[in-house]
Amino acid sequence: MDLLKQLKDIKPNAEIIDYQFYIFIFLAVLAFVLIIYLIFKFFKNKRPNPYLIKLKNLDFSDSKKTAYGFTEYAKYFLNDENRKFYEEIVKELEKYKYKPKVDNLESETINKIKKFIGDLK
Repeated sequence: MDLLKQLKDIKPNAEIIDYQFYIFIFLAVLAFVLIIYLIFKFFKNKRPNPYLIKLKNLDFSDSKKTAYGFTEYAKYFLNDENRKFYEEIVKELEKYKYKPKVDNLESETINKIKKFIGDLK
């Protein structure tokens, strides 16, 4: 009998907190936000680059405006591949800048400018 008195009574079950539901809700909300972000990123209207529009609308009849416009707007599209070509064109356009009256652009220069603009995105 002494042994029975020494035995402790069985304790009730310990309560274990389960966080799986909260983890599931967090992941569901995260997935929802990610899907919404991707939808807005890929399906929104992409505005064209304003500098590219200005380059495409250069008026070749006004050589001074063309020289300044090309020099200003084309530099936003420079990379290693087209830098030398850009510098070559700018060097040719120097004679149309900084003077009150200038001649019309040469057809070769116009073709180079059009080729540069055509090679852009």
